[in-house]
This record gives sequence, structure tokens and C-alpha cells, in this order.
Amino acid sequence: MSYKNLIKQISMKQKIFFRFLFSILIILILTGLTLHHKNEVRQKRIQKQREATAAAKRDLAQIRKENQIDSSLKPWYSYHGIAHALGGVDEKKYLNSVDGFYEAYRKGYHIFEMDMLLTTDRVVIGKHKWGSNLADPLTKKGKPVSSQRFLNTKIYGKYKPTTLSDVLKLMEKYPDFYLMTDSKDDKPGKVQQDFTTIVDTVKKAGKESLLDRFIVQVYNEEMYQTIEKIYPFKHVLYTTYKQPDASFYKMIQFCKANHIEGVTSPQDDINDYRMDLLKKAGLVSYTHSVNDSYQAKEYMALGVYGIYSDFLIPAKIDYAWVRANFSPFAKEFIQYTVPAYRNL
Repeated sequence: MSYKNLIKQISMKQKIFFRFLFSILIILILTGLTLHHKNEVRQKRIQKQREATAAAKRDLAQIRKENQIDSSLKPWYSYHGIAHALGGVDEKKYLNSVDGFYEAYRKGYHIFEMDMLLTTDRVVIGKHKWGSNLADPLTKKGKPVSSQRFLNTKIYGKYKPTTLSDVLKLMEKYPDFYLMTDSKDDKPGKVQQDFTTIVDTVKKAGKESLLDRFIVQVYNEEMYQTIEKIYPFKHVLYTTYKQPDASFYKMIQFCKANHIEGVTSPQDDINDYRMDLLKKAGLVSYTHSVNDSYQAKEYMALGVYGIYSDFLIPAKIDYAWVRANFSPFAKEFIQYTVPAYRNL
């Protein structure tokens, strides 16, 4: 073999060797990049799981706090459930009776809405409307009666007719609930009469401090202004009916300007656009009346914060809100760790 051929052969082997080394180097670099990417993905997944766990724990702590029944008074908008007409009993609605109150309070409610009317002798009572049959709260076309006749007529022949004075006694006994008014007329003269009588009833009983636990429902700006002249209630909720979007937006501005804390809309008026407007304005949103937990979850998925209900237990309402607002992982974590939610 000549010298030139030897050199040529060695040079060829070096090229093969260097190509081999270069290939190995490329493989190592690609393998390293792949492993690094997989590790990054894994770390991000772990971080997300940690964040989800931390968020679920924070939510759990808040939920436990909200569901703890004690004598302390929490902000009314801490609660997702409102007992409609003081709560239903035996599938009976619109009772506005202390019998409904006791049932709903045992379930865990802390806000009780009460329909309020005046008797002919100007006593504030719990009743949805005057009907042809005084014992049936769902009948219509009736005329006001005296407080004596009202109190002597059991609702459905069974449940106790209830006055505002009866509820004031409950408010003293149970200091951890709010009373939400639902007066039935928004005409200025009638509003003046209704709320003057309500405030006078409380003051004459020597219980004016209880007015701080009233949540007053208003239906328009004029009603709010009329009530403000009678008494400066701390808590006000604006109730809307069939408003176009322009009026709805104007109502939100009015609420913000007057420190009104929440808005109730009928079910037909609920949509994600309006609920988003309320959320951005810092207003809690409610709808009424809902007695199915799936339906409650669907409204909450649109942005509703809470519901009025006759029969649902507050734990089901709270969990409907969890189902509507949290990831599957967070929902499972919360359901597993909150005993009240395990069988829902």
C-alpha cells in the first residue's frame, strides 16, 4: 500500500469517526431537549395541581366558615340561599309562618324573606296577597281583614299566622339571621304607609337595633328615595322585573351611587351578560324561586350568586354554586372534605 493510499484511508476513517461522534452528539442533544421539555410539562402539571389544591383548600375554608352555625352575624351576602316566604313546610309555599321559619332555620338558612301586608287596623303581617280564602295563601281577589281575624285563621288549617312582631322576637332569640322585606306595593303613598308602620312597629317594641338586620327590597328609584326619608336602612336589595338592557344598566349605576348591595332578577331576566355586568359592578345577584338543585346550578353557571328557595337545604344551594364555579378537581376535593356535601 502506497503512502498516499494509507493517508487517504486514514482520512476516510476519521471522517466516519467524526460523523459518528456528531450523530451521537445530536442524539444526546435531542434526548436532553426532549427530557427537559417533558420535565417542564411535568413541573407545570404538578404546579397546576398544587394551585388547584391550594385554591380548593381556600374555598373549603370559606365554605366551612359560611356553613358554620353560631351566634355571630356575618354579612348577608355571604349566603347563597334565601328562605322564600320564611320557608316552606310539607310542600306548602308562601306560608310566611313561624312554622316555616323553624324548619328553614334548622336546615341552615340565615336570610328569611317575608311578604308583608297591613291589616285594616295597620298591623304588619306575613302574607303574600289578600285572597278569597284567608286560610289559603295562593288564592286571589280578597280584601284586607283585621289582625284579629287574620290571627284566628290557621294557614291551611294547620300553620300559625305570623306578624312582624312575632318575627322580631325570633330576631332577638336568634341573632344570626337577617329579615328581608317584600312589601307588595311600590306606589309612593303606599310605600310611605307600609314602611312607616314597619319602622314604628320595631321602635314601639323597643328593638330599633334590629333594623340593622333588615334587608329592604325596592322596586324602583322612587321607592328607594321614599324609604330613605323614613329610615336609613343599612341593607338594600334592588328587585327588577322585565327591564330592557338600557334600564338594567341605569339601575346598576343607581345601585352603585346609593350603596345598594345586591340585585334580584326574575328567572326570565337571567343571562350571562347581565350577570357579568352585576359582578363587575360589585353587586351580588339573586333569582327566585328555585326548588331544584340542578336548576340552581344552571342559573349559577350564568353568574347568579344566590337563590330564593322554599324547600332546598342551604348545603345543596352552596354546593350548586361550587359545581357551577369550580374545576372538577376542586369540586371533588370540596365534596370529599365537606361532610355536608358528600351525599349530595
